[in-house]
Amino acid sequence: MSFEIHITPIADFQEIRLSDISTGNCITITTKGGILNEWIVEGKTSIVNGNDFTNGWGNFEMNGFKSGKMSPFSCRLANGEYQHLDKTYTIEKFYLGDHALHGIQYDAVYTIESTHQDNEQASLVLLNHYKATDKGFPFPYSIHLEWTLKANNTVIVKTAITNHHDQPIPMMDGWHPYFQFDSLVNDLTIQFKNKGKIIYDNQLLPTGEIVIDNQFDQGEVLGKQHLDNCWLIDETAPSCTIKKEHHQLIVTPLSNYPYLQLYTPDDRKSIAIENLSAVPNCFNNKMGLHYVKPQETWVLKTSYQYIIS
Repeated sequence: MSFEIHITPIADFQEIRLSDISTGNCITITTKGGILNEWIVEGKTSIVNGNDFTNGWGNFEMNGFKSGKMSPFSCRLANGEYQHLDKTYTIEKFYLGDHALHGIQYDAVYTIESTHQDNEQASLVLLNHYKATDKGFPFPYSIHLEWTLKANNTVIVKTAITNHHDQPIPMMDGWHPYFQFDSLVNDLTIQFKNKGKIIYDNQLLPTGEIVIDNQFDQGEVLGKQHLDNCWLIDETAPSCTIKKEHHQLIVTPLSNYPYLQLYTPDDRKSIAIENLSAVPNCFNNKMGLHYVKPQETWVLKTSYQYIIS
């Protein structure tokens, strides 16, 4: 069988490695956070700039939420507050300055529900039940995460969110992976099409304005540009492609991720390519906000493919 799965205990959670033994390609998923923490191509250095979990979870938040699963909101929520069904809620979890950041489930502990491997792929299904523990989001829901490594060095992640509350609940979903290419990101060519750039204020909160932006339509070398921006993707050509010489990463939202956020950290050693279901602060501005009905399951899906030509 071409694919193997290995599970390793680490601190108070587990690492699951899905491997294509015929090529040396493999990914590592953690049961804490449900994140993609490593992606090794042809047995070489990981193209994911992940976290050092040797001694446990550590300072994950202040190290940039690398690869984090952002739920039930992503990026910033203004002052951590929002209204739902005529009641005001205030998030208790992580704040950066005045604003709540990256949701409340980024460090959730998942159980392994199932694994599967054959000659074409290896897959893993994780499950977490959120029990309404944050007073700012007192609505129970569950997350099923399915990670799949396929034979063509493609990684697919499917998220299925089920509302266990007796009323509709507001929901946003996103991923926060950082990718690296053995050098500074200045040399990367970025190409994607969009239907408008979301304008942010000086606190990185959307103003409500969307402007035409064709900067990356045909591909552009990043150079020294700093990115911390969000675009509404063009669904007729939804992929974002990052190229460097003979290497390219293709990120394709497959279901319910109409927004793309790109971020370049100050060290410029990696780039965050974030699939988002809505814009930051959507609990307040409603841009892309989804309401999951009682007992409804909302499914989101994205794929990553790494190609060496």
